[in-house]
Amino acid sequence: MDRFDMLFNDSDVNKNYLAKNPNLTTEQIDLLYSSGGVQKDNLAIYPKLTDEQFNQLFNDSRVKKDQLAQNSNLTTEQIDLLYSIEGLNKNNLVLNSKLTDEQFNRFFNDPRVDKDQLAQNSNLTTEQIDLLYSTEGVIKNFLARYPKLTDEQFNQLFNDSDVSKDYLAKNRNLTTEQIDLLYSTEGLNKNNLAIYPKLTDEQFTRFFNDSDVGKDYLAMNSNLTTEQIDLLYSTEGLRTNFLAAYSKLTDEQFNQLFNDSDVNKDHLAYNPSINPLPVNKWQSGIFNWSW
Repeated sequence: MDRFDMLFNDSDVNKNYLAKNPNLTTEQIDLLYSSGGVQKDNLAIYPKLTDEQFNQLFNDSRVKKDQLAQNSNLTTEQIDLLYSIEGLNKNNLVLNSKLTDEQFNRFFNDPRVDKDQLAQNSNLTTEQIDLLYSTEGVIKNFLARYPKLTDEQFNQLFNDSDVSKDYLAKNRNLTTEQIDLLYSTEGLNKNNLAIYPKLTDEQFTRFFNDSDVGKDYLAMNSNLTTEQIDLLYSTEGLRTNFLAAYSKLTDEQFNQLFNDSDVNKDHLAYNPSINPLPVNKWQSGIFNWSW
């Protein structure tokens, strides 16, 4: 039985948590949509929908269009359709969607859209980041945390007294060198570095052995290797629910957590590896984990 089926058929698992998984298949989304008690708003926000599923949810009176607007996988046409809906909170559209240049400019110049919400979009281009950085009143901490920065932009934010380096430490796109620089910065909350960016083996080991870093924070990192997951799982006192929710698990690790009485299976329902790719694709890094 595959992972989704194990969880779907387990009476201890709340199906609403399954509906929040970002990596559901088309068939799994349809199954959850037709299941009693599942909140359709969760399906509207989290998984990648087909055009048919989007239209089904768009026309479902039980689904709030403001929820659909938060889905990070919307197409250009779907964004335009939602933008034209009277009463829609436009700020929901700018948080997660991948916007065309035309759409970005439209939102940027729309007085109903909060530019601080635009600054939290992780899909901003280099030019869009520069524009928002130079815009008076925009909270620069959001630019430090969410989008992928060039080296020049990182350095600009790192040396800006208005920017908290703890926000930079939460950026998932940090380079090895940027992680090391932030780690050496006095007063930085190193737990943020443990959670978000992809660490080298050396960096993971350094954090693991650093008494200032909580191992529970390392367990929230979605880029852990198989060996690092095993090490953390065997660490006394670790909250294994974090490994269940965030880690890319092998079949053996998934089954181990599924059968662990200390693990809340609802956390496994969130797990992004609920539909794992073949081993060769795991190793080649084809899949883009962005949870």
